[in-house]
Amino acid sequence: MVVNNFQIEVDNERLLRFLGSSGNKNVSPAVQQKIDRFSDRLEELVTPRINFKLKPLASVKKDGVLLHDQTWLKSPKLSRTFRSAKKVCFFIATIGHDLERKVSECMEKNRYADAYVLDAMGSLVVENVTDQFHLRMERYYQARGQAVTLRFSPGYCDWSLREQPDVFNQFEDPGNLGVTLSNTCLMTPRKSVSGVFGIVPKNGDQTIADYNPCTNCSKTNCIARRG
Repeated sequence: MVVNNFQIEVDNERLLRFLGSSGNKNVSPAVQQKIDRFSDRLEELVTPRINFKLKPLASVKKDGVLLHDQTWLKSPKLSRTFRSAKKVCFFIATIGHDLERKVSECMEKNRYADAYVLDAMGSLVVENVTDQFHLRMERYYQARGQAVTLRFSPGYCDWSLREQPDVFNQFEDPGNLGVTLSNTCLMTPRKSVSGVFGIVPKNGDQTIADYNPCTNCSKTNCIARRG
């Protein structure tokens, strides 16, 4: 299935951190001017789209999870996250090529500061789109007495980037995703996110499953850290 009706938003506080600032007082007028200018153009530079597919789980073992099609996702943290899941949602999100083309155009014209700011904004937009999708699914399953887990992407925690093809292979027509995968498991457009989350029984008022591997991780400066 495809979802493409998303709000185009950038978390200004996160953007400032991306750009090396701890607050508005540390942003130069020139940088703020670039942020304002590109914010006004974001809607014409991005085309958000998420493809997703629900798949049943066959079994959850100590070091990974097994799908009914015999796909094996090797990750003890995924295993613990999906321990009570009966099915999982695979997704591939992107904001298209146009923003990256604009970044390249800025680089070719030696407008490196423009390119840097716009590239950072693109990263945050695709993450925000993915968060919006995850929240929609959370609300959908909440109304049905279920919950969702945190989402995971290949290359994060203990889930190898080499298993990226297993995500793409869950879709009947990978060539129609709007995202391609290289031999080194990198996605094009670069501003794309792939991953998976589980659908689990609801526990009380919780709509997000309580296990968060980040709380047991020593990498406190990780940009993907949650909680």
